[in-house]
This record gives sequence, C-alpha cells and structure tokens, in this order.
Amino acid sequence: MTPPPRATAFEGRAADWLTWREAQARCVTAGETLPADEVPLLDARGRALAADAVATATLPPWDNSAMDGYAVRGEDVRGAREGAPVHLPVAGEVHAGDPPHPGLQPGTAVRIMTGAPVPTGADSVIRVEHTDAEEEAGTVAIQRDDDSGGNIRPGGQDVRAGETVLEAGHPVTPGVVGVLAALGRARVPVHRRPEVCIVPTGDELTRAADYGRVEAGRGIPESNGPMMAAAVAGAGARPRLLEPIPDDRDALSAALIDAARSDVVLTLGGASMGEADLVKRVLDELAYVPDFWRVRMRPGTPFGLGFLPRPGAGTERVPVFGLPGNPSSAFVTFELFVRPALLRMAGHRRILRRRVRAVAASGLKGGGTKAYFLRVELEDGPPLQARLTGHQSSGLVRGLAFADGLAVIPDDLDGVAEGDEVEVLLLDDAPGGQPWVDGA
Repeated sequence: MTPPPRATAFEGRAADWLTWREAQARCVTAGETLPADEVPLLDARGRALAADAVATATLPPWDNSAMDGYAVRGEDVRGAREGAPVHLPVAGEVHAGDPPHPGLQPGTAVRIMTGAPVPTGADSVIRVEHTDAEEEAGTVAIQRDDDSGGNIRPGGQDVRAGETVLEAGHPVTPGVVGVLAALGRARVPVHRRPEVCIVPTGDELTRAADYGRVEAGRGIPESNGPMMAAAVAGAGARPRLLEPIPDDRDALSAALIDAARSDVVLTLGGASMGEADLVKRVLDELAYVPDFWRVRMRPGTPFGLGFLPRPGAGTERVPVFGLPGNPSSAFVTFELFVRPALLRMAGHRRILRRRVRAVAASGLKGGGTKAYFLRVELEDGPPLQARLTGHQSSGLVRGLAFADGLAVIPDDLDGVAEGDEVEVLLLDDAPGGQPWVDGA
C-alpha cells in the first residue's frame, strides 16, 4: 500500500498559468541541440543535416538534350514544314554518358538521345517526331522548325560547383536523399536523434495482455504510452517506453532515475494536485528543478516542464515534460510543446506545424480565458471546412484517429460561429501538412 504523501515543495507551489505560446517558447529551448553523427545516406532519412551540403561538381556538367532527336543549328532548319522538309546529313550519334561530341559542322545533324551532351555549335534539338527518323540512311528530313532554339538543358541549370545546395538543419526527405546522392554523398552528417523515455503512471493502467481487466470494468487501457511512442518516433526521435508504473513512491522513484539517463523524460499522468498524484512529489525528492506548471489551455491545463539531474553526469540536467493522463490532453500537449522541442534538439530548423484557415462547419466552443484546441477533420472546399471529430472531452481517445488538425480558439474568444473562419494547426498526414518523419 502506498504511504501517505510526504510534505514536499510541490504542495506549496503555485500554478504559473502561462499562455500556450509562453509555454511553447520555454519548451522549445529546454534541451540542447544534440551532436552530429555521420551515417550512410539511406540511414539519414527523417534526420536533420548537421552541415551545409556544398556542391563539388556542376550539374548538369554540360548542355544536354531534353529529347531524343537531332542536334542542329537553328538557322539550318528555318522554314522546314510538312511537304517542304529540310534534309541534313547525319554526322554521328551521341548517347547519355558519352563524352561531349567534338562539334557540329554547319548544314549537318547529329543523332542525340535524352540526357546526352549537346555537340558544340548546336543550338537546337529537333525531336524525332518532327523528322522522318532517317528513312533514307544517313540523311534526316526535318519536317517542322517548331523546336528551333529549344530542347536543350543548359549545363549548371541545377547546381554549380561551390554552391550551397542545402543548409544545415534541413530535414532529410526522400527528395533530399536524391539531391545528396546527386552531390556524390555516400555518407552525410546529421544530428543525433534524441532518446525519449516515456513513463506512464497509475495503478489503473492496463496493458493489452491484461485487457480482460478492461472488459470486466476493472481497469483503464494503457493507450497513452503507445500513442506517445508513436508520436515521438513521428518527430524523428527514439522512444523508450516503460511499462506502466504503479502508484508506488519507490517504484516511481526508480523509474524516474532510470528515465533520466535518456535525453528527455516524458511522464504521463499524475500531473495534478490529487492525493494519489505522486509524480511531482517524487520528482521533488529527486532534486527536480521546476520551470513552470499549468497552462491557460484546454485540453492540457496541468502540463508542466522541469529538469532532473542526469545520473552520474555532474550538473547536467534532463528536461522532463509532465503530460496530463487524459489521452486528448496528452496528445495536444505533445503536439504543442514536446514535438517542437524534440525537433529542435534533433537540429531541425522548421519545428512548428503548418497552419491553414478553414471555415467552421458547426459552432466551435471556446472558453474566454483559456485557449481551446479542438480535434477536427478537414473537408475539401472551397472553402476548406473544419468539422469536429466528435465529443471533445479530454478523456476520450476515438476522435484522435480522425483528426486532421487542431482548431485553435484563442483565449479572448468564447467560440467560433458556424461559417466563420478558424485557424487549424495541421497534424501528420493532413492535407498540406508536413511529410511523415520516420523515426525508426
């Protein structure tokens, strides 16, 4: 049986009641940017570049053909048309990967393939469809002059040697992998991914293996831990999910000491002032240094931030994000406060979600003194419409599966009327949102 709570600094601590923007600003700077690793290119996806990527070669290295066809001088084919073609002798052939052709003589053509270097002296590539494709061997009939002066991609159009192509902090997406491969990078410097230890707390939490307790009405599903592990991985960090910790002072203390060996600690539940809410009381006993507690928002009011000493690391401290135990509260506070902090620690420059303006499909309730974050689906317009995913109680989880974004009701509004504009914070794969970041 858990003993009565001992008196600690927690009991005398006043709520800070920050705005959500103030809280976000503090969370973003809670951890230091992690050092760099050099990894194989294909292992870099989802991470942030730790150094500028500077080109050592010009791309394309020379003018090249955008079409299969014939390289010519435009003046030699001027006036060509159906029924009155211009006939030119074919003086060679060049393929992609061949060295540059020695040069095009006036009044001749060179057969050329897409991507092949354009012969010196040629200023046009006539696509093969505008010719007779050499019905008479060695001679091509140019049947149209539409392509005169066209179908040549200039050398250096994409990249020039010495140019900074990607800056440090840029996320490595599949497109970036293609660019880095084009720059000749087999290995790239990227920031280390933060390890996040997730600590679910509460006697009532029931894992999937013991789901019979839930079916019998004797337990609560442990959904927050797996949800947060997925969210951490989606932010490009490495989750370390602990088994649910019971409401026992010694067990919780041991778990938090172990968790503080990670880069970040994320506690779930026990964030309020209830007699059984031991998390902050135990943190106090472990030399926890609070930054703030409570935010003027719903859901997620009891969110807090502080720091624990890292075991065996002298004065080094680890950020501890204290998330509420209700699923929607945990989800929303992670999105607003933890995710941008993790991205910054991982070296990313763009750390905040994109926002869009939508029209409320129904009235959206606010609170007047607190900012509200409502889970909404986005329906294509025009105009784009935001529709509630269901009841917005913080203890419910089902609506999170259908949320494209969070509709933001500012703390100076009681709500948004049907048909009025509302700002929506986009989530993972919402239309127009950021691409999924694989933290595996």
